[in-house]
Amino acid sequence: NMAKYITDTAVGYFIGKPVIYSSQDDAFLAALQDIFDYNDEQDENTEVAKTCSIDGDCFEMLYMDEDAQVRFVKVAPGNCIMIYETGYTTPMAALRFIYSRDKDDHPIKKVEFWTATDCWYFVSFNGGPLDLVDIRPHYWGDVPFIEYINNEERLGDFEGVVSIIDAYNRAQSNTANFFQYNDEAILKVLKMGAVTSQDIAEMKEKGAIILEDGGDIQWLIKEVADTPLENYKKRLREDMHLFSSVPNLNDENFGGNLSGVAVSYKLWGLEQICSIKERKFKRALQRRIELITNILNIQGGHYDYRDIDIQFRRNKPQNVLEIAQIITMLASDLSRESRLKMLPTVDNVQDELEKLREERREDMGGFGGYDALAHALQEAQTAAQQEPSQPPVQQPQGESGVAT
Repeated sequence: NMAKYITDTAVGYFIGKPVIYSSQDDAFLAALQDIFDYNDEQDENTEVAKTCSIDGDCFEMLYMDEDAQVRFVKVAPGNCIMIYETGYTTPMAALRFIYSRDKDDHPIKKVEFWTATDCWYFVSFNGGPLDLVDIRPHYWGDVPFIEYINNEERLGDFEGVVSIIDAYNRAQSNTANFFQYNDEAILKVLKMGAVTSQDIAEMKEKGAIILEDGGDIQWLIKEVADTPLENYKKRLREDMHLFSSVPNLNDENFGGNLSGVAVSYKLWGLEQICSIKERKFKRALQRRIELITNILNIQGGHYDYRDIDIQFRRNKPQNVLEIAQIITMLASDLSRESRLKMLPTVDNVQDELEKLREERREDMGGFGGYDALAHALQEAQTAAQQEPSQPPVQQPQGESGVAT
C-alpha cells in the first residue's frame, strides 16, 4: 500500500508535531487556546492534512454548539462547494450537502447555503425537488467555512505516481502467482509401469517409487527470471520515492547518528513539498482564527486575529544535543521565547515561559528576596504618588552598585 505510506509519511513529517501559536496578548492567546483544546485542535489539524494529502483539498465548518461554545469540524471534499469571486480568496458563499435515509430506507438530501449573514436550509425527500424550509441568521461575520488545499492544483501527494504504484502492485502480484503456481506444481512420472491405486498409496506411505528402466520423475514448473524481476521492482520503488518526493525511511542511508544537516539533505525533496503545504495550511489556519475572533469580539473581546503568530515544526529525527548547543550560542542574540521555539520537545512556548517565571518566583520567595523586593518597590511607588514634586525615590544600592 504505497499510497498509504506516502500519505502517512508526508502528513506525519508536515504536522506530526503540534502547531505553535504565540501572541503578545496573553488574554487573547489564552481564550483561543481554550477553544482549541475544547475542539482537540491537534487531532483536527492532522485529519484535515491527511484528507488534503489524499484528495488534494478539504473543508472545515465552524458552528456554535448547544452550550454556545465555538466548534470546528472537518467536512469531506465531496460534501461541500465553496463559491469564490474571480481573483479573490475570501468565499462569497458555501454549499454543504448532507445525505441520510429515513426509517423506510428512503433517501433524504439536505442542502445548506451559507452566506456571510445567514443560512438557507433546503431538503429533498426520496429524490424529489429541493424545498426551502428555513432561513436563519448567523453571527460569524463571514462565511463560516474554510478550504484547506494541498497545493494550487489541488492534487494529492501520491496522485502523480498512481501508474507506478499500479505497475509495482502488478509485478508483486505476478511474483506471488509464480511461487503459488510452483507450490501447486504437477508431478510428471515417466515409465512408471502398470500400477494400481493401491501401489501409489504404498509408495506414498514408504516414500519410494519404483520405475521401469529409463523412467524419470519431474515437476512441471515455470522458470522465474528472478534477477530481472527484482531489478524491475527495485526501479519502480525508486521512481515512486523520486516522483512523490517521499524518501524510503527504511533505506540504510538513514541509519547511524546523522547530523541535522545530513538528515536535512536526505529529506530535501519532502521539505519542498511540505513548504508548499505549510503556506496553504497557514492561510487556512489564519482564516479559522479570524472567524473565531469575530465571535470572541461579539462576546466582549477586543482582539485582532493578526496578533497571533503561527509556527510549524517538522516531525523529523533531531539531534537534540546539537540544537541545545546552537541555542546556547544564540543566548545573547535571541529572546528566550525565540530560543524555546527552536526546541523540538517544547509544544507550548507560553506555558513553558510561565513555568519558568513561577519557578523564579518560588526560588526568590524561598529566601525572602522576592517578597522584600516587591515590598520595597511598592513603598517607592506609593511615596512617588504622594509627593509628585519630589525627586524620584532611589532604590538602595549595594556595595557593587546593584539594586538590592
